[in-house]
Amino acid sequence: MGPGIKASMRRSTRVQVRIPVFVSGTLPNGEFFSEETYVLTVSKFGARLKCSYPLTPGMEVRVRPKAGEEEALFHVVWVGGRSGNSGEVGIQCVKASSLFGIAFPD
Repeated sequence: MGPGIKASMRRSTRVQVRIPVFVSGTLPNGEFFSEETYVLTVSKFGARLKCSYPLTPGMEVRVRPKAGEEEALFHVVWVGGRSGNSGEVGIQCVKASSLFGIAFPD
């Protein structure tokens, strides 16, 4: 499947951004983590962010934009290749929100 076909099958448009956020949660070994990082892309249903911790699909994480007080709960749905100490993580909203200040059409 070519990249154009895959992109047209998405449920929502992805917007490239660089939003500073705090991410926190509990690792599979039970250890709490918290990190200041940034979101790379946002869609109506979730986001892609950088993370230096070894997150796994199915984990719950809390995300709060650095410039705000509101936070939201997300599920990790995808983990990308790691490069050095960080990797990319796809997260899906547990409950729809406009946490990142971007409005998407219904």
